[in-house]
Amino acid sequence: MIITCSGPNQCAMKKSFLPFAILIAAIMATSCTTLVEMQRTFSQEADLPADSARFVFINFYDYQIPDFIKDKDEAAFTEVVKGYGSGLAEIILKDPRAMLMTADTLRKGFTVQSMQYPEFADTVSNICSEIGANMLVALDSVRLWIESEFYLTEDDEGSSIMAKDFTLFLNTYMTLYTANGEVIDRCAGEKSKYIKSKYTIFGMIGGPTPSRSQRHVRELSAAAAKDCIGKFYPFTEVYQAKLYSGGPFSSLNKLITAGRPEEAVEPLTRLSASPDPNIAKKAAGNLSVANEIIENRLTSVEVWKNFGVEILKP
Repeated sequence: MIITCSGPNQCAMKKSFLPFAILIAAIMATSCTTLVEMQRTFSQEADLPADSARFVFINFYDYQIPDFIKDKDEAAFTEVVKGYGSGLAEIILKDPRAMLMTADTLRKGFTVQSMQYPEFADTVSNICSEIGANMLVALDSVRLWIESEFYLTEDDEGSSIMAKDFTLFLNTYMTLYTANGEVIDRCAGEKSKYIKSKYTIFGMIGGPTPSRSQRHVRELSAAAAKDCIGKFYPFTEVYQAKLYSGGPFSSLNKLITAGRPEEAVEPLTRLSASPDPNIAKKAAGNLSVANEIIENRLTSVEVWKNFGVEILKP
């Protein structure tokens, strides 16, 4: 396309018209629908033993051993333990009958190998007896590191330059015991997260470290804990659906997005029988979403009831 300008002002106007037109088109395209958050609840993958509502969390991984962990990274490993505890609490305390206690965030003198010996069951029993717990969650081991990868890219001026991507990795290992030391589950949690890119010259040293990435460390650790303990609890998946908007749907969409979809069912049912095929189609689509939200809620109530927790119906 060739653009001619009879003057500087006219040329500026023509140059700015195309991006503005694209912006208007994008707004018009996105204004046709409204997003609504949905939740689907599933039953737990495995069952806990009866009378298992008093949990105690303990960290057996000694991150102060200099042969394995650099002193400067000890703070990052502390965040791993904190994050793991918070992840456990987020899942376990969904059950109003349950409680979670912390026995020790740095119990020294144990290794992964020593925890495999039969006499380790006595250690578990003693801890549970002292705390008054009937389940023990042990963080057995932690591995935390950052990897980098070189690649060729362009800088802000369009010149070729080497760059580095940094990714944080966290591997954890958890064991779940009964109060008498019986192993209920062993779970490996493997998590990673891209954290930064930077330009580099001839592989120049520098970049993020675990100790400088404590927020990310804690997030990954919490996610690993939720994955491991979460298999014993109902799981809720969050997803989105689209609602047709505009015209008669604006006020009804507000009811749905505000958590009152049942109030939109009757008017949407009437609109779905409209002689206007466009309105009927959109109403039927929105009605399907409203009914799905209602059905998901009823399913959630039933799943938690089967789990042993009564929750009020919405």
